[in-house]
Amino acid sequence: MENSGAKNAKLFNSTKTMIGGLVMLIIAMGIGRFSYTSILPLMQSQAHLSATESGYLAGSNNLGYLIAAFGAGFITWGSRRAYHLRMQLVLCIILTGLMGITSSFLWWMILRFLAGISSGLIFVLSSSLVLDALFSDKREKWVGIFYGGVGVGIVLVGLLTPFLSIFTWRGPWIGLLIISIILIVPVWSFIHDKEPKPITQNAESLSSSAENPSIFGWLLIAYGLEGLGYIVSATFLVAMVKQMPHMSSFADFSWIIVGIAAVPSTVIWSWWASKVGYIKPLIIALILQAVGVILPVCLPNIFGVTLGSVLFGGTFMGISMLALAEARMSRPSSGSRAIALMTGFYGIGQILGPIGAGIVLEMAHSYNLSLLLAALVLVVAAIILLSGAVISSQKGAVGNLNHAHIHPGQELS
Repeated sequence: MENSGAKNAKLFNSTKTMIGGLVMLIIAMGIGRFSYTSILPLMQSQAHLSATESGYLAGSNNLGYLIAAFGAGFITWGSRRAYHLRMQLVLCIILTGLMGITSSFLWWMILRFLAGISSGLIFVLSSSLVLDALFSDKREKWVGIFYGGVGVGIVLVGLLTPFLSIFTWRGPWIGLLIISIILIVPVWSFIHDKEPKPITQNAESLSSSAENPSIFGWLLIAYGLEGLGYIVSATFLVAMVKQMPHMSSFADFSWIIVGIAAVPSTVIWSWWASKVGYIKPLIIALILQAVGVILPVCLPNIFGVTLGSVLFGGTFMGISMLALAEARMSRPSSGSRAIALMTGFYGIGQILGPIGAGIVLEMAHSYNLSLLLAALVLVVAAIILLSGAVISSQKGAVGNLNHAHIHPGQELS
């Protein structure tokens, strides 16, 4: 039996690891990946970035993220995951700042592409290291807090962008570089390589008993459509609100609301899934997200934008967590390959979404049609997943958290 000193030491180490991982997600995802949403209106008005170019920049970043997330699962990192993670953090911070140095669209495309690769690798590596540590120390319930770092980063960017914008569109990019350096220095050594805790025989047998490949194909299609649907709002929400009558001053706050809603969302969705399984929360989350995407179009006022931002922020990270968990559970004998396929389909959707939305915007001169189509895609995703669940339930039970407590990032190494 462990003495109090050993328990306190493990608690301290787990806390350091979780905080370090959370800060890294703030930098890689909240700043490196999603800050573009807040800065985009400034680049459109001051750097004369067109709607089509805006979509291509977002697509470039998503392509880089896809390549990194898809390829990282096939790289043998060995015992140097923490080293590669720190190097990618440095690169991500530099790439963020360089966006404010140049005004060349070609260089923006290159920088956003490289930033996508960097943020994707950071997400995979930090998930791998943090989850290994938390599972090893039996702190599985902290996983939701770790992923809340994405929401914290979005809030931080949303709060800082209006102040940094006094230095034109370049200010937020360079300012966020400085903020990232300030954030990373205290936690630089908080994360270390640790041998992953093997899945117990009991959990392995339970997950095998829950294997149901028939749901996987439906889930794969639905998750790809989620990538296509969610990314339109994730890219153009602030720019759209800027164009609403009497709503320009509220635009930055709308993205802050998204981040605030995202912070506790993974904990809440994880808790509900532990009671009823993954599929039901996934379907509900997709429907709620569709409502959140279309609300600012139907109600172009503070109420509509606020509620839409809450619904969107409260679902986009939860959907990813639940979908990847279900993929891992439905095909436990090939979990890494299943998650790689899921990430690939999701990434393809993220690339096509902003590019298509930008083209539609140029034609319609309004974000409304793009958001309407995005919401429709999300509804179709929910219908496909529901259909798959009904058909699969006739062949065998779909994956449930009560069957085995295995988190989707656990098998990454």
